[in-house]
Amino acid sequence: MLILLICLQIDSLSLNQALTRALSYNLAYQESQISLDKTKIAFFQSLCNLLPTVSTTGSYTKTQYPGLDPTERYSTSMNFSMPFFDLDVLGSILVSGLNWKGTRIQHRSNLASQILQVKSSYYNLVNARELLHYSDIAIKRSEENLNLIQTKFEIGAASRLAVLQAEVLNLQTRQTKARAKTMEITAQEGLKSLLNLDRDIYPTDTLIVPQDMPFPPLDSLTEILTRVNYNIRLAREMEMVAKINLTTAYLAFLPRISGFYGLNTSSESLHTDLGWYPDNASKNWGWSVSFPIFEVKGLVFKWLNARKDYQLKKVSRQQTVLETVKALRTTYYGLQESYENLRLSQRSFEAATEAANIAQEQYRLGALSLIDWLKIEGDMYSSKTAYSQALSDFYVKQLNFSFLLGEATMNKEQ
Repeated sequence: MLILLICLQIDSLSLNQALTRALSYNLAYQESQISLDKTKIAFFQSLCNLLPTVSTTGSYTKTQYPGLDPTERYSTSMNFSMPFFDLDVLGSILVSGLNWKGTRIQHRSNLASQILQVKSSYYNLVNARELLHYSDIAIKRSEENLNLIQTKFEIGAASRLAVLQAEVLNLQTRQTKARAKTMEITAQEGLKSLLNLDRDIYPTDTLIVPQDMPFPPLDSLTEILTRVNYNIRLAREMEMVAKINLTTAYLAFLPRISGFYGLNTSSESLHTDLGWYPDNASKNWGWSVSFPIFEVKGLVFKWLNARKDYQLKKVSRQQTVLETVKALRTTYYGLQESYENLRLSQRSFEAATEAANIAQEQYRLGALSLIDWLKIEGDMYSSKTAYSQALSDFYVKQLNFSFLLGEATMNKEQ
């Protein structure tokens, strides 16, 4: 098998290997990580605004007066300034901190979404390959039945209706294989795109039938939804950012206070001895108070825009909560239906398989007609397809349900 996979340029991957590769090579995940790093840098940059600002200047001036010799002057200055009460600086720190937190939530959401997509594609690929494998068996068996019935028809032991029934069954199995092949190609391309691969993937894991699954009360899930859902948490952070911006806009009418300290030197000659400058520098220090008297018009419009933005973010958060609760209820009942459908499909397939085995034996003994036997065979193929699809559908819906509750993380899902 290994030699065959190498010759066909197929990557054999387990689900954990697929997840690891997706988080290492997927471009969308890398973009999310870079965005997170940018907001982190922006936060620390805003913190640096609290540190003293140092500015230094040096100048050389040559002055020429009529009838006099030119004069030269060398001047240097070093000034320190530090904000003590500046709401713009404090507001930018709070906003950038919340933006960083919101980006972390978004990054975790992207991670969970990436895992959900990889797992869904992997499950669909497993299901498609399982259907392909079973359809090959079904085609082989239906061809054997068709050949047998045609031989009996030629010797007068079977009717034309039986031959047509066998042909219909053979065509149905071929149609099933064609659909499975299309599903396999679609799942292959989706998973290859997520893993940044250009070769086909051979899944080594299989879908296991889940044990009895208890469903917690929906009300208890709704209560914790607002604390764990990524979209709601992100909307809440955006509302908090808008609230801080509004508060900052309110307080922007207050004066800004900062302190300063400066050293200045002036000399007619250039001194290369660095010790000369501290001894001969003039010093000045004090406080600077800035009143936004001539900025009132801009501040008023800034406050109006901030208030409307806060109202918009508040309504957006409420709308996100309503839509997410609706999605939770829909997914919850959909998962229950999928689980029940899986159990019924499993029992149906087991019963259809047993019925097919009994029908085959009864047909050999002459206790069952050929047409009835072929019909039971067709029911078995249909029940197998429905069972495999129900198993894959259950796993995908379970992933979506976990994602809504913020549980599709790397540690828990693996």
